Amino acid sequence: MPWVTLAKPKMDLSICILTRNQPDLLPRCVASCVAEIEREGIEGEIIVIDNASCDGSPQKVATLFPLIRLVRNEENFGFSKANNIGIRMSQGKYVLILNDDTEFHPGALGRLLRVIEADPRLGAVGPKFLNPDGSFQPGYTLDRFPNLRDMVLDFVTASYILEKFPFTRDMRKPRREEVPGGDAAQLGGACLLARRKALDAVGLFDEDFYFYFEDTDLCYRLKKAGWRLKHCPEARVTHFGSSSFKKILRSRKTAMYLEGSICYFRKHSSPRRFLLFKLILAATLCLKMLPAVLLSLSPLSRVRQKWKGTVLTYSKILQSLLLA
Repeated sequence: MPWVTLAKPKMDLSICILTRNQPDLLPRCVASCVAEIEREGIEGEIIVIDNASCDGSPQKVATLFPLIRLVRNEENFGFSKANNIGIRMSQGKYVLILNDDTEFHPGALGRLLRVIEADPRLGAVGPKFLNPDGSFQPGYTLDRFPNLRDMVLDFVTASYILEKFPFTRDMRKPRREEVPGGDAAQLGGACLLARRKALDAVGLFDEDFYFYFEDTDLCYRLKKAGWRLKHCPEARVTHFGSSSFKKILRSRKTAMYLEGSICYFRKHSSPRRFLLFKLILAATLCLKMLPAVLLSLSPLSRVRQKWKGTVLTYSKILQSLLLA
């Protein structure tokens, strides 16, 4: 369903930054955006969507940068719904979806804008992601969409082993390494510059996705509608990794990942393939639960409590998977 957000854009660029309890990285992210806007002479706006932060950091940043429009959510709506709130109130010809744990390198934003402006067939463009130490951060620009094999390998953590060897790397989702830019299947939602016309054509983020796979779903819909996606390695962005997300239990992260994958494959697979997906993933989940069940019987109360929570989380995911 198309989302008509504005009859005629009033400016060049809208930057939508989703944040939650990020007192150290949010100011750096916003400062890098302001610097890029001033360097390039961009007519733009910055919309900060606060997903129920409890540390007051978004309000503090808003007082430092008059360019900011602050939106306060009273609850954590997750990635899709919260970003859609910002996109719908934005006024730019192009919309930049940006995580609060990112920082532009000088000139990166201008490069992204010039790339997308040069080709009206481009629906979105993404940068090269770097770790804080300057090394390449893989996994954000992919050459194809996920399949069942990818999901199983991810879930049993075999993908990390396969990535280490050239002859097994192709079993994993092909990841764009440090090579010249070009067309891509997926671009990471941590920093994604989209054409408003393309978003109006295919719709915004699907709010059935809470966290994980929402950017994959958007890219899939853009590609299916005939829009091109492009990787621009000359535009560099440091991605620190959210400190608030790191505090979430590993079992909960796994649960969110599986919930996102269930939503994605249910939406984009045939009924037969989705049934196969459910059966294989359910079997994999049962195997992964077995050691967790044994550890939940530990005589040590601290260990027992931790793994009981893991078993409960996996049980809920297994139930939702079988009922999906």
